[in-house]
Amino acid sequence: MQAAALRFKIDIALTLRTIEDTYMIIERFLRYCATRTTEHYLAFKPGLSCSPPLPDKSKKYLLYIHIPFCEQLCPYCSFIRIQFERGLATRYFEVLKKEINKYFSLGYQFDSIYVGGGTPTIWPEKLVEILSLAKSLWPIRQISTEANPDQLVPDILQKLKKVGVNRLSVGVQSFSNNILTSVHRSKEYDSSEDIKQRLASIKGMFDTLNVDMIFNFPNQTMEMLADDIEAIKALDVDQVTYYPLMISNCKQKEIEEECGKGHNLHERQAYDFIVDQLSGQYRSESVWCFSKQSGSIDEYIVSHDEYIGVGPGSWGYINGSMYHNTFSVQDYIQRGESGQSPITAYRDFSKRDRMRYKFMLALIAGAISLSDIKNKVGNHFWLFLGGELLSLLLTGALVLHDGKIALTRKGRYYWVILMGTMFSAVGDYRDTHAPSDDSILLFPKYVPLSKPRQIYNIRVSSL
Repeated sequence: MQAAALRFKIDIALTLRTIEDTYMIIERFLRYCATRTTEHYLAFKPGLSCSPPLPDKSKKYLLYIHIPFCEQLCPYCSFIRIQFERGLATRYFEVLKKEINKYFSLGYQFDSIYVGGGTPTIWPEKLVEILSLAKSLWPIRQISTEANPDQLVPDILQKLKKVGVNRLSVGVQSFSNNILTSVHRSKEYDSSEDIKQRLASIKGMFDTLNVDMIFNFPNQTMEMLADDIEAIKALDVDQVTYYPLMISNCKQKEIEEECGKGHNLHERQAYDFIVDQLSGQYRSESVWCFSKQSGSIDEYIVSHDEYIGVGPGSWGYINGSMYHNTFSVQDYIQRGESGQSPITAYRDFSKRDRMRYKFMLALIAGAISLSDIKNKVGNHFWLFLGGELLSLLLTGALVLHDGKIALTRKGRYYWVILMGTMFSAVGDYRDTHAPSDDSILLFPKYVPLSKPRQIYNIRVSSL
């Protein structure tokens, strides 16, 4: 009898081990596919300077505005950012206005703005100038901006409220003082208790108060994660976005030096824990965004199929073509002051690439109706995406139900892997192409900003 019981336990253990091994194989395969796909998307022709694309004047786009300045540079961030210096920032904001005006002269129509960084609110008066300019040019209905906890003070918040900010996204990352110290955020952004008090004091000021969090820091324990979630639930903010730690290879060493090697948490178990703990109080608006109010979306690339990016390191996706601006703040400023285009790379996607890109972004929300996917990518999407869809169905990531393609609980985590890996790969690309010294100009030859080109007929000047 004892032997039979022991054998049963061994069989259960082996089965669980087999399941775990299967998960690991699938996860590694997804990371591999996401990396290769992103590298394919980012296969821009080197050494090109491109003029801005022309819009479809019947469409309304989203405008992404990048503010690259920070008081303190966090070790995990690979977005274009530099230490704040007032003289340089003054020149920067003037050039940024010129780039925004250029898209107005090209006939673009924007209805939403997302401001990211860097630290968008580092010079609030200049941010207000930029947003006021945009609102004078277009009927903007929604403005979302990021902010750091130390900037949650009445003077700054009233300025943002008055200029029309609807959604404020506060980069908390963690309430653990140990983690905040290791990623250089405790000195500048106060203690976790101070952050909680400031968040509690501004509830209800904006339509949506979002808190950005990160899980899977190398030095994060399950107890730390549980404490973070309890703090969020106690604060009862409108929305929380919980990203996995997404670092580029270039940032890996820096993170290891500050936070240690390896991970105390298992990423999948941590993600499942987050979903379970937040589910009673929040609804899943996307694979990593949890909201108390229906219809809120965390990422501009999810809420809009097409968008324009202004500022250094910004990306745009228009009519199946992707571009990005120079990754050098100095280069961006000098181009703008000389009346030159900041766009340094451009790539047309094939029909299949367009379908795959839109499909991946659409499913961040968790589900998409078959009619919507047909409208987005065409009636023949099964023919172009059949292999991907079959693989996802066989692994249990997708289900077809009630006229929708929906991610399962397992599929939501797989999508976190896919998107997290893609963002890390974009970080690798950005780190590789950004100058080690931002005073170095990347592209000495320019295309004048005054010479737009039809998006279907790319004209570029080669170095």
